[in-house]
Amino acid sequence: MKKLFKFIYFISLIYILAGCEDILKEEPVSLTTADSYYSTPKGIEDGLKAAYSPLRSFYGQEQGFYLTVTGTDLFTYGVGGMTNKPYINDYTANFLGTDAFVTGVWNTFYVGINQCNAIVERTPAVKGLTDQVKERIMGEARFLRALYYFHLVQQYGDVHFSLKETIGVATTANRTPVEKVYSDGILPDMQYAVEKLPATTSEYGRITKPAAEALLARIHLTMGNWQQAEQLAEKVISSYSFKLQKPYASLWDINKIINPEIIWAVQFTADPLTNGSGNQAHLFFTPDYARCPAVVRDLANGRNFVRFMPTNFLLKLYDQKNDARWTGSFKTVWFANKATKINNKNVVPGDTAIKMVTYPVSDNIQSSVPYWYIDFNDKWVGNAGDKEIGGLERRIYPNLTKHMDPLRTSVNATDGRRDFPVIRLAEMYLIAGEAAWRQNKPEVAATYINVIRTRAAIAGKEAMMQITANDVNLDFILDERARELVGEMHRWYDLKRTGKLLERVKLYNLDASSNIKDMHLVRPIPQTQIDRVTNPSEFQQNPGY
Repeated sequence: MKKLFKFIYFISLIYILAGCEDILKEEPVSLTTADSYYSTPKGIEDGLKAAYSPLRSFYGQEQGFYLTVTGTDLFTYGVGGMTNKPYINDYTANFLGTDAFVTGVWNTFYVGINQCNAIVERTPAVKGLTDQVKERIMGEARFLRALYYFHLVQQYGDVHFSLKETIGVATTANRTPVEKVYSDGILPDMQYAVEKLPATTSEYGRITKPAAEALLARIHLTMGNWQQAEQLAEKVISSYSFKLQKPYASLWDINKIINPEIIWAVQFTADPLTNGSGNQAHLFFTPDYARCPAVVRDLANGRNFVRFMPTNFLLKLYDQKNDARWTGSFKTVWFANKATKINNKNVVPGDTAIKMVTYPVSDNIQSSVPYWYIDFNDKWVGNAGDKEIGGLERRIYPNLTKHMDPLRTSVNATDGRRDFPVIRLAEMYLIAGEAAWRQNKPEVAATYINVIRTRAAIAGKEAMMQITANDVNLDFILDERARELVGEMHRWYDLKRTGKLLERVKLYNLDASSNIKDMHLVRPIPQTQIDRVTNPSEFQQNPGY
């Protein structure tokens, strides 16, 4: 019988959280035992670093994006997604507990939870550490444990719940109600982290008090605890030195990945020896731009897996005359890097090769210009013609640029170095605004949201971006979160917690609209997990799968 939860200590090679000076350092350790090594100050610190490692298997990775971005109102699949797990977006009968991504996320987070359990249990007995250091170590571990459980209950519903370290073979499991996981695990862990963690750290990448307050604000928003969510978000906004980055596009400058808007990010590195598979987010939103005869794949334009394609709804969501977040989030123009002819006209490197617009263009104009002129006629992107967004069988569409990584080692390299921002200040304004609106304070909500919209405005268009209390409702809040946070692994969670997943998928994701049901508010439990347990009557599959 395989272990129910396989205990992994990551001692042979501990991943680091890398990114800049004074960062969490890797020091590989081998041929040692957890009992002896984790009883030392250095050992317990290394064990804590290992507890961060599972983050890199979710954030910036394909399995994490499939379960948070696609299957929503904002993204459907491109041609690469059509040939790789389209059933996750489509919610078809092929979406089962045998899926590798469903299994991978489950296993990864339970490895992280057990590592956190080990650190929380073992730290008090370590000699040579002050009480303050012990509290900091346990605060970081408890934050991570809460985050792992938070993902699990959102994705799978009732899950196995334990705060004790598993070392040997365990063959039984429980399906603990979501409410109990929150009350007995997530909330106490997060409150401890808020109380015990320092406000700042000299090692970029470590969890701090404001990061804990920010995550707890997100958790309270998810639970419907509006007052607590607003208070915590406001505290993060007003009590620290975080600032909104201006202009919006500069947030995604890979040379400025450490900036004052980032509250906490998962760290990657340029060192291939310690970066593992790296941040692969740059692969998944990139269209097949090299289909154009004037463009050859290069570092600047990225390697294109063509997994996720914007829906019609997303393409129409931005006020492009006033809102800089459209051009700050999406690439719509590519320049030639190869001489050729388009429409029987010469094209040389540096010329426009592809231009996309989100409105109709006459066929005569499209065929007369020396570039691919791709338009949008509000036809479902999955059925678009070759000169329309979504054309060439879901290959051509605007590229979400937030995750692009032109500093990779080669044109075909997949191991990106970009840090992945898990929590940034803009989200706190959105949380505070939504929580205020939920408490019947629409004027306060509009004030918070207007801060975000002012930053998002094209220069000189700030007044045009302002809203009033009468503009604020749940659909507007969801639309604003989409404009601000698109592609940052929030969307599936946002739609689920607001009760809008089925409604919006049916309205705006035509690939999935006829299939999605109430059962899809949770994912299937991995079949390998169900097969392992010796108490199958007490650990069953989610209904419908």
